[in-house]
Amino acid sequence: MKVLMIGGTGNISTACTNRALSKNIEVFHLNRGTRKDSTPKGVTVLQADAYNSGEVRKALAGLKFDSVVQFLAFHPEHVEADIETFRDITSQYVFISTASAYKKPPLTPIITESTPLENPYWEYSRLKIACEKLLVEKNADFPYTIVRPSHTYSDGWILSQFGSNDFGFCWRMLNGKPIVVAGDGQSVWTITHASDFAKGLVGLLGNPAALREPFHITSDEFLTWDTLVTMAAAALGVEPKIVHIPSDFIMKVLPNRGDNLLGDKVYSCIFDNAKIKRFVPGFASEINYAEGVRRSIEWYNARTELKIPNEQLNTEFAKLLGCWEKVADLVG
Repeated sequence: MKVLMIGGTGNISTACTNRALSKNIEVFHLNRGTRKDSTPKGVTVLQADAYNSGEVRKALAGLKFDSVVQFLAFHPEHVEADIETFRDITSQYVFISTASAYKKPPLTPIITESTPLENPYWEYSRLKIACEKLLVEKNADFPYTIVRPSHTYSDGWILSQFGSNDFGFCWRMLNGKPIVVAGDGQSVWTITHASDFAKGLVGLLGNPAALREPFHITSDEFLTWDTLVTMAAAALGVEPKIVHIPSDFIMKVLPNRGDNLLGDKVYSCIFDNAKIKRFVPGFASEINYAEGVRRSIEWYNARTELKIPNEQLNTEFAKLLGCWEKVADLVG
């Protein structure tokens, strides 16, 4: 099988590349070639700007693929260009969407692929919905498969409601500083290690039954936000100082954080993975968060130069906590 991954060196796509290679799939990456150190041995790199149709077509000249996986399309025009480019050179186009596209606020915390798509808070999610609609409603003859990941992390990621891909939260906990958790900390959240997500994605490649079907691919582990913070702290050997602040209050003080919170992370989400398990027999997640966060801490311990504070996060938390203390003083 010959598979093209557009991107290929990111949080999710690196794991998918490694999984595909382990299954003896011939893997190509199409990207700008700026992260060659992150490209696994055995991958053929086609260098082009993924958003420049002319460059893409030149790089792909004479090639055909069993599957194309699009990790970098965030606007309908990206997908529209892909349809023209790949219509005659692939048997399957896999669009990586997002589980944040599901209706917010949710009607129920149990999410299936038939849950309506609607997100009035987060433009990122609305654009992904528009991409899906372009495929489903206007290109029904195109061999698409839609995949919706949800808070998928890899080594070096520490999950939080305020960004997960740096050491900022850990730095705060190690230095005895308070951690803000939106709401009462008891909403449940589903997290998925990238290597587990990759099992589901690669299992869909080349599967004709998956054409014109949507899937979410997540673990079956769901934990409260307080638990997620506490598990990270335990991996660091400290006790967290959690401060609960209502999400509406956070949005008033830090409006730049509101779309991601109200558009995604403050609601309980439990994903029904029955569909991906039917299409990919044997699919199951193996890495729970206790193991995943331990790996991430080890990853940072081997890269001490990255164990630095997130100054933006510290500034925002100082402002947020200061405002919350004033409110507490008024009512106390």
